[in-house]
Amino acid sequence: MAAFSRSENPSRKALSFHGYYGSRIAAHGGLFLWSAALALLATFISYPGIWYSDSYVRVTTGGAVLNAVIKTLTGHRAYLNTDNAFTIVPSFFMAFSQGLTGHVGLYTFLQAFAFFAAVFLLIKELNPVCPRLQMFLFGLCPLIYGMSVYYEAGIGCAAGMICLMLLFLRAGEEKSKGDRVLELFLVFFSSFVTFGYRTNALTVLPVLIFWLFRTPRSRMRRWPAVLALIGGIVFTAVLPRLFDIHSYSTASSGLVWEMLSVIQRMPEEKQQDYLDYLDEIGGEGSTRLALATSTEDTAGNFMWGDALGIRKMSAPGATVTAVKKYVELFFREPGRFLQLKWDFIKKTMGISQPLDYSEYDYNRWERMGEYGFNDSLQRKAFYDSFIQSCQWLGFYVLRPWVSFLISLIAVGVLQLRKHPLRARYTFTYLAAVFYYLAYLLDTPAFDFRYFYPSMILMMVSNAALAMMGIRTAARRLNKRQ
Repeated sequence: MAAFSRSENPSRKALSFHGYYGSRIAAHGGLFLWSAALALLATFISYPGIWYSDSYVRVTTGGAVLNAVIKTLTGHRAYLNTDNAFTIVPSFFMAFSQGLTGHVGLYTFLQAFAFFAAVFLLIKELNPVCPRLQMFLFGLCPLIYGMSVYYEAGIGCAAGMICLMLLFLRAGEEKSKGDRVLELFLVFFSSFVTFGYRTNALTVLPVLIFWLFRTPRSRMRRWPAVLALIGGIVFTAVLPRLFDIHSYSTASSGLVWEMLSVIQRMPEEKQQDYLDYLDEIGGEGSTRLALATSTEDTAGNFMWGDALGIRKMSAPGATVTAVKKYVELFFREPGRFLQLKWDFIKKTMGISQPLDYSEYDYNRWERMGEYGFNDSLQRKAFYDSFIQSCQWLGFYVLRPWVSFLISLIAVGVLQLRKHPLRARYTFTYLAAVFYYLAYLLDTPAFDFRYFYPSMILMMVSNAALAMMGIRTAARRLNKRQ
């Protein structure tokens, strides 16, 4: 597809004056204004946003990060242990909002704006028939606006991932040297946001790199983009270190959760052989204590305790030990191991039960008032509309296997018909599959919020295809008449 359609192709004079990205922004000015208006409205209605338990910790950490940054910049040592295992990059953006305005309201607006704009730009890429109609409908969809102000790392990750996809979709087009430098910075920053918000989004890397190398560009142009992509990932670890900020890791929590669940399923006499199985990680007696608190509902039941909590799972060598124990348990108990894994996959895919959306809360712990909570009829309607949408569309949004199956069929039809946009739809589908693959391999819970970034990619592409199909069917019907 050409860089611009005839209706949006700027004049050569405009191109030379603005440059490639300047022209793109000018061509989509209305889209950005629509995004800003929706973001502002959603921010005012939901102020300070939709929070759940982790959100309080992230905002508090944002304030601590701000203090650490100020101390470092003024020449003082600013050692900070966040005392949690959440990704630290979102707290840097919250710190920016707090430092600039004294509150996180600006962060809410910026996240919502970025999310709306990313989704609308993706619609422009995938829907050549009636993108404005789809953008209008999506802007009024509770599954979009309701999540735009949600203080959950998956939202920022989704916006960053879509931006990377958009940049790579346009990677083969002609640009000036200045625009290519800007492009590399945008890849770097989008990578920093995507993987800084959700580390497990790393499973999308093969799809991004494969697409980049299939574009008609010279190798000299491909490798800088790959380096910018990797550079953004590296910077997610470098930035906190610059300000001496440290956090824990939950990389092995899902693995430990599965091992505990396998042991719990054993007959009581068999369990005796495994009551110290994970003591190498948590110390003497830790396996027994963790077994007493762990359930198959979520890893959070044990990971915040003392037995096998995040501090012990973040200790040097703990992750390597957990992986070794995980593999060892597979070979020692393959039947039970595979049965549990399949049960976990069924829950993660929404086969045995729908995904849980209870983390989307109206006023968690009755503490929102501390942050200027807008407890109004409008906010309640805003919240209720999202909950009702999850209930009405649960067959699609809470059952990942249905979404993936529908999208797979649609992509397959496009490939068989050799549709001009089939590569773009396949790219979008693979990005959704590989993102959620991380949760199939190692999930911390069976929550809708983890599926959402994949769901939004498939929702955009499926809606675009439906509109294209409706228009094609209408034209054929008119011809027959």
